[in-house]
Amino acid sequence: MQRIIVPSDVKKREPSDEVIHLLPKEGNLYKLNLHSHSTITDGHFTPEELKEIYKKEGYHGVAFTDHRACVPHPELTDDSFVALTGTEVDFNYRDESGYTRKTVHINAIARDDNTSFTIPSLPLCYDVINETVEKLREKNCIVTVNHPVFSDMSCEDLLKIKGMDGVEVYNSIGTMFNNYSDDSAFYEYFLRAGGKAFPVGGDDCHLRFENGSPFVEYFQGFTMVKAPQLTYSSLIEAMDRGALFASTGPVFHNIWLEGDTLRVQCSPVCGVFVHGKYLAYKAAELEESDCLTDVSIDISGLRAISPYIWVQLRDKAGKKAWAKPYWF
Repeated sequence: MQRIIVPSDVKKREPSDEVIHLLPKEGNLYKLNLHSHSTITDGHFTPEELKEIYKKEGYHGVAFTDHRACVPHPELTDDSFVALTGTEVDFNYRDESGYTRKTVHINAIARDDNTSFTIPSLPLCYDVINETVEKLREKNCIVTVNHPVFSDMSCEDLLKIKGMDGVEVYNSIGTMFNNYSDDSAFYEYFLRAGGKAFPVGGDDCHLRFENGSPFVEYFQGFTMVKAPQLTYSSLIEAMDRGALFASTGPVFHNIWLEGDTLRVQCSPVCGVFVHGKYLAYKAAELEESDCLTDVSIDISGLRAISPYIWVQLRDKAGKKAWAKPYWF
């Protein structure tokens, strides 16, 4: 157990006796891929095929986010699967030769499953990006920023985007296919700089995963949403409440605060980590094997120096999970 040493000149916050659930106590966990591409644009599989391959891997839903085309697929929703309606919009800076030097991609997930629209590729200008985000919000969409490391975004770039709901902390294309780092460290700096958005994980799948193409874009990163039931509206309402976490494997079951004690119940992991605003101070419970499933951590030190805590999991295989940060 690593404990925090709080500088003597830091005035401690008074802890609340209230029990605060960072993940809803009630509800069911549903596994979703919130970033995918089908044959409607540049994906290999049809929406129907994507549904089947993800269902076989235990997913409860997929957000169909084809490029610049928000196309509803209500016929794919049934009692065990929800087809979320969405699109991915790109903003690009191209040099004189026409080569894309920098890009920003955002996902829009519609709160109404019958939403339909198209949108062109746009120039990389933050006024244009923010105008587009506002238009997407007017269309009643949840807006997330995709693969910031792959896109060559800085933390300052991300903070320029107003009105976003989430940021990808894991993207399979960037991490597995292109061998960039995942986006969790980027997200950490975003939080330290004062940003507020929930974390999501997604596959960003385009290519086939058999007969000649590496099995790297599928079933790597996902978002778990805790909702009362598996319906379109229930999942959207849970996302709006921030009842979710991103993962590449481990699963949070419950997270709550009792005063200065953080309780975490999860699938077997070897590490439970609690980060705050400053790199030098963190709380952690570490073991050599995946034996941690119910952990209590004193976060009084972090409460004294940080406006938020961010809980993460890691198993022995290096798979991770990232909870939504909690702001005091």
